Order: sequence, then structure tokens, then C-alpha cells
Amino acid sequence: MMRSLAFALLLAAASCSGGGSDETATGAGETAEPAPVIAADMAMPVDEPFCAFSAEGSTPDGNYVFVTSLGDSVYHGYAKLDGDVTKLTEVEAGFGAGIETRRYVNDDESVELEVILLEAGETDAGVSYTGSVRPIFPAEGDAVKFEGACAYDGAADE
Repeated sequence: MMRSLAFALLLAAASCSGGGSDETATGAGETAEPAPVIAADMAMPVDEPFCAFSAEGSTPDGNYVFVTSLGDSVYHGYAKLDGDVTKLTEVEAGFGAGIETRRYVNDDESVELEVILLEAGETDAGVSYTGSVRPIFPAEGDAVKFEGACAYDGAADE
């Protein structure tokens, strides 16, 4: 029994160590794909945005971090990833205690983003939020903090 406990501790220590190679468990010699970089200078990608978010502390001057629109019974998100505007589809949403967590994937599901929204206020026109967006697949990446609003009438950028 002591031998199996020692082996389990050794395995746990090995899996938690930060050293070693960058190889994935998918095969020898394959390296993990890097997380996409989210830009904060995306032009408005749709005519009628539902939500529009700019980098925290910036003015909404046409440079966006994340934008959503309503599709046929699904939300679409847009982000500028590695220099290209990418359309994503919402695949999961969680709600509770003034916070929303949403996950979006691109068409071939090779990229997944996590969006966290914290309600910052409400007006007759819509709801203001602060939050962040970050890549979580193919690798976890840096979060970009943002602020913006979701409009009740579908005109979030006005």
C-alpha cells in the first residue's frame, strides 16, 4: 500500500511540474498549438450588433474587442484573432449572481473563446457590462478586459 501511495504521489508531482517538453499527449514530436491573440482594434463586423465591447479604459471609437449579433436562434460572436476577424457561434451560456459566462467556437471548432460578463448597469436602451474574453482552446491565452453594452433594440454601437 505504501508503494502505491508513493507511486501516486510521484505521478502527481510529475504532472504538476512546469518543466519538460512542449509536446502534447497526442503524439511524439507534435507541439501544442498556441492560443490565438485577441486584438482590440476590430472594426464593427456587422450592421446590427446586439452587444459591442471595447478594450477597458478606451473610448468606443470604432475599435472593438468582441461583438455579438443575433442569428437564427443563436448568438454569433466576432473577434479579431491573430489579425483576422473570426465569426464564432455561442455553444454554452451560464448565468448567476450578476455574472454570465459564455463559450463561443469557430466553424471548425478549432478555436474556443470564453466570455465573462459582469453587469455594470441598466438603462431603458440596454445593459452595460464589464468583462473579459480569452482563448481557452486550442490553448489558454491572455484575457482582454473590456467594457460595453448589449442593446435591447439591437443597436449596441450607437
